[in-house]
Amino acid sequence: MEIRPMNDRVLVAENKTETVSESGIILEGANSVRESKRATVLAIGPEVTAVKVGDVVLLDWAKASPVKVGDAQRAMIKEEFVIAIVEND
Repeated sequence: MEIRPMNDRVLVAENKTETVSESGIILEGANSVRESKRATVLAIGPEVTAVKVGDVVLLDWAKASPVKVGDAQRAMIKEEFVIAIVEND
């Protein structure tokens, strides 16, 4: 299945990160407010101008709409709710 965003929408996949304790225990949900979740842009609508496919971005996740693409969970969001493009990571 392929999804093509309309207008100023952006389809993203959340970049999963795991926080691991010193003893090797994975701490689920341990991200602090300072560690914003990142996402990779998978597709963009025709009116999107600031981001491109492949960009890693920070989002206002509260504004994202969950979308199921095949077996994968993705998110659709308006371009205006992309907070920043991550560069030189």
